[in-house]
Amino acid sequence: MKLKLLFIVLFYTGFIFSQSEVYYFKDSNSNLTYKSIQKQEFIPLEKEILEKRSNATFWFKVPSNEVDSTYIFRINSIRAQNAKAYQNLKEVNKLEHERYVSFKFSRKAPLYVKVSSNYSSYFNIQLNNEDAFLYQEKIQLIINGFYYGVAFLVIFFSFFYYYFFKDRAFVYYSLLLASATLSFVISDGMFDFFNVDGKNIELLILINYAFLAISSSKFASSFLLLKNYFPKTKKAADIVVINIILLVVSFLVFRNNELYIILNILTFSLLLIYWFLGVLLFKKNIHTKLFTFGYVILLFSGIDFFVLKNFGVSLFETNPINIKIGGFIQIITLAFAVLFREKNLRKYNFHMKNEIIKFSQEIRQLTTTEKELPVIDSIANLSIREREVFNLVVSGKSNKEIANEVNISVNTVKFHVKNIYGKLNIKSRKEALTIEKTLKD
Repeated sequence: MKLKLLFIVLFYTGFIFSQSEVYYFKDSNSNLTYKSIQKQEFIPLEKEILEKRSNATFWFKVPSNEVDSTYIFRINSIRAQNAKAYQNLKEVNKLEHERYVSFKFSRKAPLYVKVSSNYSSYFNIQLNNEDAFLYQEKIQLIINGFYYGVAFLVIFFSFFYYYFFKDRAFVYYSLLLASATLSFVISDGMFDFFNVDGKNIELLILINYAFLAISSSKFASSFLLLKNYFPKTKKAADIVVINIILLVVSFLVFRNNELYIILNILTFSLLLIYWFLGVLLFKKNIHTKLFTFGYVILLFSGIDFFVLKNFGVSLFETNPINIKIGGFIQIITLAFAVLFREKNLRKYNFHMKNEIIKFSQEIRQLTTTEKELPVIDSIANLSIREREVFNLVVSGKSNKEIANEVNISVNTVKFHVKNIYGKLNIKSRKEALTIEKTLKD
């Protein structure tokens, strides 16, 4: 019970603040300074999505409070790297080695934080006193470590299973899981924690979009056996994947944020299509049902977080914790789904192997029968003397012994043997013995 309560508290307090504690102001022209902003009228921050994607600058204000505790103000987004904070007309330095942009300050005077993001107007604000902040951060790092550890083990065992079963679905699943896990590592701010340059992080994000598109396409096609049920989907999926790769390259060249939004839409559209195909095949078997259930939470929370929030909409109020929960469910569910699929395929292959063996035996019997009939007809074509000589040949007698027994010359015996070989289409006494054995069987 205590463990459940801890997770509930973490879920609702880790990214939620008292609404009366933080206020915001939209600087549409981005021309206000930390001096002039103090004259503006701020309004309470009651939601995380302030509006659809905007190039405007947003100011956040934490009012003064007569408390002795030191506070931490953090924006839980890797997109807020250009944030700056001011207090008493002086700039407040960012905390080093933090996963997200964080500021440590006293509540003796108001704090003003300036943030602009070209990608979205979604700001997940965390405001806590220092002790509570550090405690929540430890818990979050433990959860992250647990998730990454489970993901690593599943990836390892997927390659292990591929080595034994030679089923590429295990490889494709491990690559898909590696891509999803890398997305979580980036969004969790782990690269920022180690002070990796922002441009390198952005490049890694873009490359991972292409990696995610390719791995998800390969995994879904292999896992659902789409070439058997929907053979035309491969060509359509390949076109979408190619467009995603082209968008990645285009963004790196032109740095147009609209391209980034289209990239999100196209990537999650691809994932949505594969999930829908899983729904169509839902009744086929257990592993298809698990595939459909395993994808649904992470897919729709990802669409809500990465796509809809760019348009100022959120259907599920998705936050990084929701997505992480969906990712963990996906890992466990799809891991079982892949194992169920392998079990079913092995059972099916065993059945097919037995059917092939049975069919081969039937073919062999038919072939043997077909071969016996011409042999019988050929034997019937032998003359009485030739049949007599044939019987002595297969009994193991030499030409001289046969000549003495039937009272004919050796040359006459050779003449009869030559005629027998021609009528039976054989070339040696060994083949004659084989024909005799066939007739007895």
